Order: sequence, then structure tokens, then C-alpha cells
Amino acid sequence: MRKDKMTHIKRISLNLLVCFLTMVLTSFLSGCALSTPESNFSLFYLNKDITTVVERPYMLTSVKDEDKVAECLEALSTNPSDVEVLNPIRDNVGVNGFMYSEEGIVNIDFDSGYFQAGTVEDILRRAAVVRTLCQIGGVDGVRFSVDGAEITDSKLNPIGIMTADMFINNEGKQINTYEKTTITLYFADESGTMLIRTAENVAYSSNIAMERIVMEQLIRGPLSQGKYYATIPANVSILSITTKDGTCYVSLSNAFLIKVGNVSDEAVLYSIVNSLTELPNINKVQIMIDGETEISFGDHSYLNTPLERYLDIVK
Repeated sequence: MRKDKMTHIKRISLNLLVCFLTMVLTSFLSGCALSTPESNFSLFYLNKDITTVVERPYMLTSVKDEDKVAECLEALSTNPSDVEVLNPIRDNVGVNGFMYSEEGIVNIDFDSGYFQAGTVEDILRRAAVVRTLCQIGGVDGVRFSVDGAEITDSKLNPIGIMTADMFINNEGKQINTYEKTTITLYFADESGTMLIRTAENVAYSSNIAMERIVMEQLIRGPLSQGKYYATIPANVSILSITTKDGTCYVSLSNAFLIKVGNVSDEAVLYSIVNSLTELPNINKVQIMIDGETEISFGDHSYLNTPLERYLDIVK
């Protein structure tokens, strides 16, 4: 009788242990597979005039980050009930699929219908998708491709990973509007040793920081030929550009190290510095190559010190 009682106790203990381990394992797996709910979530749409991105509240029903991405893409592909806004992924654009990496990057692949939009709409709908998805806790950036090929800019450079902080809010205005402005740029003269100041009118989307606009126009080169000359190779990519405490940190691809014609090293560097310091929020410029400052540039020392405005080189 005592032996049967001991056997019974052992069975109860074993069952309790199995239940406990099952609960721990279930809790662990749930913690790995699920994410916390997103509060104050919104979807971003285009306004009817396709001049700005507008925000509308949305209640996510999915729990896993990957499912949240799928839910958002489905919502952004669906005609909204609000007649004042347009879905950024239009009826003529199909999503071939997406991949969500452990690094927090969402890679979205569209079909060829993506290219039917104009430049303004293209910029704004990318802004809408990125701003929507980057609200998800596990998403840090979005990369776009069409039929497996990464989307490029006008110079055929890959757009790369886009993050929410690339899109700015204009105080007192609608966000992400398409505007026109005049920027001051410095290009080389015929000798390549001096710089000439020029003003150029540009149209831009206000979701892009002005320092990026300046650098893109500088890389593009002067509009008028014969008087002004480019200082930067046309195949240079802007890897990142941010401004903090009056210093602009611009990281360029290593194609920047290849000289353009007879342009001097000094003219190259100060075409960038003088152009960027025309912006009211920039006093100094730190130039980096692939994110590194310990880089030798021509006859100059390492680019490890922010450069200030230098007008003695300007005609």
C-alpha cells in the first residue's frame, strides 16, 4: 500500500513538473514570436492634389511585427473611406512581396506599375510608406525595389534604406509639400583653383532636409555650362547627412576621392563647405568618406576636422 502511495506521489510530481516546463516554454516562445501592441498608430496617405502626406489614425490588429508590416501594406493598398485622401500604393501598383529582416529592415518589392507615377508622387508615396512602417517597434528602415531591382535616383544611384528621420515636419505648414526655393552653390571657375558663387532655383519635396538638397544639386553640377564647372564626380553617392549643433556631417561614397578635371583639392572641399554654410543652421562641415574621417584627401591631411566657411577662394 505504501509503495502504491509513493508511486502516486511521484506521478503527481512528474505531472506538475511537465506542466511547469510547458508553461515556461510556451511563455518563452510567445515572448520571442510576439511584439508589444503599437499605441497611437497612424497610416500616412496622399492628399487629393498629391502635394503632401497626411496622417490618419489607425488601429493595428496584428501582433507580430512581420504581420503588422503585411497589415499596413494591405491598408495602404486599399482605397480609404476618407474621400479627402489617396492610398499611396495605388490600384495600378502591385506589391510582389516583402521581406522583414532581423536587423529591422523591410524590403518591399513592387511590380513595374510603380514607375507610372511622376517624380513628386513617387517621393510622397515613399514618404507615406516609410513613415507608416517605421512606427512599428521592430522596423528601423525600408528599402524599395521593382521586380527585384533596387530603386535608383536620377543619377542611377540606389536610393538605399529610408528611415523616418529622413522626413521632416514643417512647423506651421502641411508636411511633405512640394515647394520651390533658391539655393546658393559654389562651383569651380575655368582654372579649377577658384570658386564662383551662383544662385539656382530648385523644386523640392519638403520631406527632404535642405542640406541634402544642396549636396544633391552640387553633385549634379551647374545648370549653365561654360562659366561654372562641377567640383564633385557625378557618381558620388550621399550615404548620410545630418546637422547637429551647427555642424553638418556629410558622408560620401569613396568615388568622391577621384578628382574632377583640373579642380584643386581646396576648391573641391570648399565648394561643399561654402555651399552648406549658406544654410542658416550650419556653421561648420565635417566631410566623411564611407563614414570615416581618417581619410587622406589629395595633398591635404586627414578629413578629421570640421571645416569653416572660407571666402578667400571665391572670385
